[in-house]
This record gives sequence, C-alpha cells and structure tokens, in this order.
Amino acid sequence: MTLQRWMERVAGKEVERITAKRRRYREQGEQIPRWVLAGMDERFRRVEQMEHRVQMLLGVFASHGVLPLEFKPAYSVGDLLLQHLDALEQEAEEKGGVQQVLADHFAKVYKVSLPLVA
Repeated sequence: MTLQRWMERVAGKEVERITAKRRRYREQGEQIPRWVLAGMDERFRRVEQMEHRVQMLLGVFASHGVLPLEFKPAYSVGDLLLQHLDALEQEAEEKGGVQQVLADHFAKVYKVSLPLVA
C-alpha cells in the first residue's frame, strides 16, 4: 500500500509540474514549442510506465500472498478469526490437525519443540 501511495504522489507531482508549465506559457501568451511538448509528453509517459510496473509488481505480490491489496477491519479477535477461518482450517488439514498446527506455531515462536500427545 505504501508503494502504491508513493507512486500516486509521484504521478500527482508530475501532473502538477506539467500543468504549471502549460499555465506559464498560456499566461505569457506564447505557443508551447514542439520540443517542450514532446519533453512533457515523454515525462508523463515515463510516469505512466512506472505506474504500470508498480501495479504489475503489486499484482505479483498479491498472487503469492505477500501483500494483501485490501485490509479488512477487525474490531475484535473474533472478527479476525472469522476472516481467516477457511485458511486456518485448510492449514490444519494439510498439517494433520489442530494439535500439529499449534505445536508448529509454538515451536516457531518459542524455538522449542512440543511433544505431541496421541
């Protein structure tokens, strides 16, 4: 999200810069030279390209579960649990049950292995 906000800020500043330059030429009553227009167009194209690349990068991150594109508000632990219930159930099935998920979690957090009781 920070990356996207940064890109929006960069694009906004570039649009302001181009708009101000056009306004200055208009106030002076002059025609904007073609080489100036070409330079402004090229700068704007670069910003569009960078914006597109950032969007592609965010898409790659999201497809691998690295960066969620949108955060859902969780007002309580129960809300948080409900949002992730399906993922937790799938993880428990893959690892062989809730006991194994908890043992793995605590082993990772506290760097100890817990004996599983059958």
